[in-house]
Amino acid sequence: ATTSCSITVTRGESIRPGGKTAAIDIAVFHLALESDRGTARRAPVRIAFVVDRRLVVDDAFTRAQVIERALVAPPGPVTTHVAECLKRFAGDGPPLIARRLRGGIPREGDWARTPSQPTVLCSTVDQVGSRLLFRGYGVTNSMKPVHAGLIGSDCLILLDEAHLAEPFRQTLCWVRVYRGRNWREKNAAAPWGAALLTATPGMKRQNAFQLHDEDKSHPILEKRLKASKSAYLFKVEDGEREASIAEKALHALEAGHFAIGVVVNRVARARAVFQHLTEAIGAEKAECLLLIGPARPADREAIANQLAEIRTGAERKLERPLILVATQCIEAGVDIDLDALIAEAAPLDCLRQRFGRLNRAGRDIVPYAAIIAAKSDLSARADDPVYGKAIKPAWDCLMDAARGKGRDRVVEFGLNDFTVAIRIEAFAGKDDAPILLPAHLDLLSQTSPVPAADPEVGLYLHGKKRQPDSIAVIWRADIDPENSRDEDIRRLLTVAPPRSLEAIELPLWVVRRWLRRDSRAATDLADVATAAPEEDERVRSGSRERMVFRWKGNDERSQWINPAALRPGDAIIVPARHGGVDEFGWNPERGESATDVGRIAAEPFAGRRFAVRVAPGLLGGSVSDETLADALASAASQRWQDLRAALTDLYLPGDVWNDLIALDHANRKGSVTAYVDLYGTDDERPRGVVFVAPFGIKDRKQDEDGCANTTEDDNSGSISGFPLSLQQHSHDVEQKAEVFAKAAGLPAERIVDLKIAGFLHDAGKADPRFQAWLYYGDPLGLDPDDKGAILAKSGRSLPPAARAQSGLPEHWRHEALSVRLARRNGRLNEAYDPDLVLWLVGSHHGHGRPFFPHRDPTEQAPDVGPQSLAFDWNGLDWPSLFARLKARYGVWELARMEAILRLADHRASEERAKEGVV
Repeated sequence: ATTSCSITVTRGESIRPGGKTAAIDIAVFHLALESDRGTARRAPVRIAFVVDRRLVVDDAFTRAQVIERALVAPPGPVTTHVAECLKRFAGDGPPLIARRLRGGIPREGDWARTPSQPTVLCSTVDQVGSRLLFRGYGVTNSMKPVHAGLIGSDCLILLDEAHLAEPFRQTLCWVRVYRGRNWREKNAAAPWGAALLTATPGMKRQNAFQLHDEDKSHPILEKRLKASKSAYLFKVEDGEREASIAEKALHALEAGHFAIGVVVNRVARARAVFQHLTEAIGAEKAECLLLIGPARPADREAIANQLAEIRTGAERKLERPLILVATQCIEAGVDIDLDALIAEAAPLDCLRQRFGRLNRAGRDIVPYAAIIAAKSDLSARADDPVYGKAIKPAWDCLMDAARGKGRDRVVEFGLNDFTVAIRIEAFAGKDDAPILLPAHLDLLSQTSPVPAADPEVGLYLHGKKRQPDSIAVIWRADIDPENSRDEDIRRLLTVAPPRSLEAIELPLWVVRRWLRRDSRAATDLADVATAAPEEDERVRSGSRERMVFRWKGNDERSQWINPAALRPGDAIIVPARHGGVDEFGWNPERGESATDVGRIAAEPFAGRRFAVRVAPGLLGGSVSDETLADALASAASQRWQDLRAALTDLYLPGDVWNDLIALDHANRKGSVTAYVDLYGTDDERPRGVVFVAPFGIKDRKQDEDGCANTTEDDNSGSISGFPLSLQQHSHDVEQKAEVFAKAAGLPAERIVDLKIAGFLHDAGKADPRFQAWLYYGDPLGLDPDDKGAILAKSGRSLPPAARAQSGLPEHWRHEALSVRLARRNGRLNEAYDPDLVLWLVGSHHGHGRPFFPHRDPTEQAPDVGPQSLAFDWNGLDWPSLFARLKARYGVWELARMEAILRLADHRASEERAKEGVV
């Protein structure tokens, strides 16, 4: 059945005619219509709006937030009914949440807190695609299957500007095949799908939405379709390129245009044009902005906010002209309406997208436009790193269609009047993804450990010629390889974790060149995926290289590394003194220290976790490093109140004082607070401190990406702030797993299996050695006859020596013992699929997919855990059980069921910790 529907959100915004983001509205409404269909539901609960332009992600997120707010406080009967329908999935959550998935950062809060919460997720091909293929960029190995299960099942992927992501489109087709009925034994599976959103697909599509005569006569659309966009064509010398582009922008300014856009093909070129313009015009004459893709969101949002007055349909209140210099980041989908546009020569499809920003609303103006090509771009031998050989054919097509002569050659880009003859070679090249073979999918589904022969996930996202090898770069002022030990930084980043708001996603080759002080780091970078240039074999590792800290979570893989050790998907922390970034974004030529925006990036999380860093590098010039160290050394004790008092006489920056005052107020209201010294020196004299409210500060902003999980390893997962018995925790997780499984629409048999797995998942924690550890290494702390004394979680931080004193082997995992005990537990006989129950118990921390990092010399055959080659479950060893279940349910559906249990564990633990109930 086909349902025709529409929604107009009247709170602050209505649907823009022709806007592709309206597909979000349609998908949300479809989910509401399907809310009463149970296991027959066809609409996914998660909607991922994916586009390879960071600014378009932000625009889509703004749109999603409008819908979110309208459903939280419905303004009319339609939105009220939709909200009521969505609450059937959301349970205690809001009807809909809008989330922005930025660069992957290990240990950052989950963007999905329950498996059935209706969610609009706005992100890029790199972030969604890598998660879909079990290789989430910046995601820890243990969490990779959770992200894959939530993106690869019960999710609709809306691929915006699909013409920019042809390899990922092809990969989505293969995912659809392997999710099909022919690739799994069980019939039941969550709905999943992908839809393409583009006005320039490059090929004919079936079932495409088209404009009809009635649409074209709409008073708003008609003005947009008929708007004239004449562009002058200029050819210049190579050495005059940046100056000529700036000159044309100044010409538009002198002609009286108030909103002027300049779009070029390289990040470095955008900076050069921006410099030309800022030197040529005074601050009083015009506002000049630089907007590039590789920028920290904490910085970029301040710039993007200044574009509010040139948004389509916005009232023009500009006090002075605005010149926006940008890269391809505004080329597609960004909803701004320019009076003038100066564009660097590019393929035809790219130019048409750029001209979509010119007089977008069809206003009653005469816009100005110019396209500028350098002679080297028009050479028959030109092979551009970004666009290949497409620029010259595109220019030839424009010249053939242009009217006029000499420097008055003009071509029309209006939607109705565009008459340029299209040649395929004039379009930007679209690379192909490799075929996703079953063997590749089998390897990708192995996440613990990742196989040595691991398929390059970037090939499936951007093709073999344009693989970007993205990594996340974060600047922090309070770390340095000269005085920061690995273990200290791991502790620091655990309590004050890096956030995606302070990260820039960059190609690996760019960062590696910069760290090696290679001057070519500033060249060839664009805001589209490009092939990595071949490295000069003469560039070798040397003493001039900058060291960075690779962040993989709180384990030994987090450490200082040199540039050669960088890998795709890494998140690295760079000492701020290295420079490399300014208020506009990536600037490898900048040698001044970078601003640490960690405090700004942490603000959205303050309602769940609050940390105040007081350390060298963060206090400006107001307090010297020696003065700070003296004050901390004078504290009466290492209680946080005494350390706080020791800072009273120092002239700390205002924002630091405000945060400390907020922490004091929270403490007086009963909030649990803690102090951690993370800045020790060789003589253990503290250089700085971090003050932490582990459960956040009440009434402060809640993070938009969920809550940081606290159950993924024994060190953090067994500390809740309050002691919690194993009996109570097992009951809690069993109940929560049932609630989540029902809300997710699982069949009745699978609900029973999830409940049993929830009850059995932590049984291995009853091991006397583990209990001795939870009792701070004291074997006498546990009464073996008191079941209520058997703990699932300790009440306070465990001293480092406690584990060694308990007698636990170094690589001991409680899940392995849980599997052994589950085989002897009568509850397993109640399971419809005992294979699945054992698998969920063994993998509930993300390990054992398919090999287990467990060692216990006390195990005796035949009673061995899943790590042993002697493990035998109905003739299957542990890896064979993995293969069997993937064939039974499919790789993504199996991962979704793992995610349901693990999210139940997370939320049950979180709720008990907040209540402080034993």
